[in-house]
Amino acid sequence: MKTLAKRIVTTLFLTLIFGVSFAQKGVEDGSKYGHGEDSIRCIRNFSLFREYVKQDNYQYSKEPWAIVYKECPKASKYIYIDGIKMIEDAIEKEQDEAKKEILVDSMMRIYDKRIKYYGQKGYVLGRKGTDFIKYSKNTSENMEKGYNWLKESIELEKAESGAGQLVTFMNASKFLFSANKISAAQVVEDYGMISDIIDKILNNGKKGSIDRAKDICDKIFESSGAASCEDLIPFYAAKFEQNTEDVEFLTKATDLLNSTKCTDSDLYFKMLKQLNSLEPTAPLAYEIAKLNSKKDNLKDATTYFKQAIDLQDDILEKSKYYLELGDITRKMGDYQTAKNYALKAAELDPDSGYPYLLLGNIYAAGNKTCGEKDFEKKAVYWAAVDKFTKAKQIDPDLADEADRYIDAYKPHFPNQEDAFFEGYSNGDTYTVGCWINETTTVRTTK
Repeated sequence: MKTLAKRIVTTLFLTLIFGVSFAQKGVEDGSKYGHGEDSIRCIRNFSLFREYVKQDNYQYSKEPWAIVYKECPKASKYIYIDGIKMIEDAIEKEQDEAKKEILVDSMMRIYDKRIKYYGQKGYVLGRKGTDFIKYSKNTSENMEKGYNWLKESIELEKAESGAGQLVTFMNASKFLFSANKISAAQVVEDYGMISDIIDKILNNGKKGSIDRAKDICDKIFESSGAASCEDLIPFYAAKFEQNTEDVEFLTKATDLLNSTKCTDSDLYFKMLKQLNSLEPTAPLAYEIAKLNSKKDNLKDATTYFKQAIDLQDDILEKSKYYLELGDITRKMGDYQTAKNYALKAAELDPDSGYPYLLLGNIYAAGNKTCGEKDFEKKAVYWAAVDKFTKAKQIDPDLADEADRYIDAYKPHFPNQEDAFFEGYSNGDTYTVGCWINETTTVRTTK
């Protein structure tokens, strides 16, 4: 009798245990599918919704998916991957803005639940932030939410960040700056973070979409209005110290500083010189020459103009370099050499009147070095005016400029009395000697 009673109690105890087991869902006990009939219900509905999703039949996949999502959230990562596909389809088809907003909120909760059960926080936050910005209303509040999620994602993922997340984050940074939600310094910091990550990804040999992302992020930053010299100079100064041999960095940095008109900074000058020392080119040497000229470092300017000339293959560009080198040399007082450079410019570009404008100014500037007598020095202005006249004959578009020079120097011609005492009258031929060595016509003032 006691044995029978004992068996009955044992049977009841086991029934209770198994009864509880069969009644538990995965969400309740932390298991993958739950237990007993609940596990069968989970597996059946999981198979159903997966099959419907594979067929893109989201209408019939919703109900079994919802059961699995609610009752056994650890059954598979596909609950969340497919859930996003389904809700994304619904959002794109929904016309009612209020309903769309509810769907977007549901999408965000699916991402949160995925993080809860499957981790990968950085990766999932990147998807969450990108989709939120894509589908939510275009307000500064929503953009700020998406921006914060993406920032956390990128900080966690670093070089594992996706191209889409990097571009979306940079766009969000630009948007928030325009909306006065973040400072220009923050945009520069954001761009710095993105640039570093992209460089690391590229250095690891990954190209394709990240190459395109790099170009897009650069353009977003350049057009953001946040790239002020005040913020860029300290940013690039710190990076320059670590990248003095990096040609790609130096090229990108100097291009950006140039496009944002930060060319007066010492940093820009240093970076250009360093880049030119690593990979010299005619445009680089020319830019450095101009900056030296602007700083009145005329001797250094001539060095870089000569380098630019040596590296330049284009004849017209070379002519322009000779022209500017001639003007620098004129300012230095080496009139003979300046004349030679102007003539070289004229030889390379015979259709330009500019070399003759320069020659006229060289002659006028060096008049005191040519001849002993006052008459001889003033006679130099005849040769100068001849060059201004030739300039406008070659290029009529220079007529106004040439005439201004002619009007400025005509009053300095010798007067009739001085010419008479030297044995000359108007219309006579006269040879200007010394380094000028030009034959001209006598013209006097009264």
